[in-house]
Amino acid sequence: MKKLILIQNDYPGTGKSTLALCFHRYLQQYGVPHQLLSLTEEDAPSEMGSTALDVNSLTPREFLAHVDASPLTIMDVGTGLGEFFNKFYQGCEMDQILHAAGVAVSVVLPVTADRESFDSVIDAAEVFSDNAEYLIAHLVTSCYDEDDKVWDTSYAARVMDMFEAVELHIPEITFQFELSTEHMSLDGALQQGDAEERLGKEYTKWNRRVMGQVDSARQYLFGDAFRPTVAPKPAKPTRKSKAKLAA
Repeated sequence: MKKLILIQNDYPGTGKSTLALCFHRYLQQYGVPHQLLSLTEEDAPSEMGSTALDVNSLTPREFLAHVDASPLTIMDVGTGLGEFFNKFYQGCEMDQILHAAGVAVSVVLPVTADRESFDSVIDAAEVFSDNAEYLIAHLVTSCYDEDDKVWDTSYAARVMDMFEAVELHIPEITFQFELSTEHMSLDGALQQGDAEERLGKEYTKWNRRVMGQVDSARQYLFGDAFRPTVAPKPAKPTRKSKAKLAA
């Protein structure tokens, strides 16, 4: 069965594009055939090498054709377009169309510690109901315990518990200075093959932790569409200090 992974939240700054690129990088490591789509407004080209879908001309036939073109599709729904896509999905009965085409749907909902970012979670549950699987991706922005408590006490968390949603925790970024020095955005870094060399060990640690989080939910996220063609390259060994070498 093919897989469609929707990444959406109309609250800005939740890390939708970052998540899409992290999933993309993970799948690349294993040589898994997949594609990236971005739902955008007219004249808003994608900045992450994905195929852009214009909301002003989107039709069920076109959407299905794109999804059917690959065994695994990751679609980043642009900020502010979640409401549009929800109406499109319901109004065109895409749940039935995708089911008939043999496409399973996972909805990835990135959230922050701001309760306003939870609104899209509740909206998605009403739209997709039990016709999809859910994954909550926590973008850690402050003390981990504080972030976790805000979510755990929310109505959105209780709704997701009903759907047995899986949770990921995307670690806090500690290499903002390095990004600034290299004149790079995080999304840009994720598309650079030499980002680890340019940004240093903090980026490397962050990237490995994110890949570990994705790996922990691999079966849930990608299902049978995860068909690796190559083995991932082993992590580069860390250099030993002079003191350790002397010992």
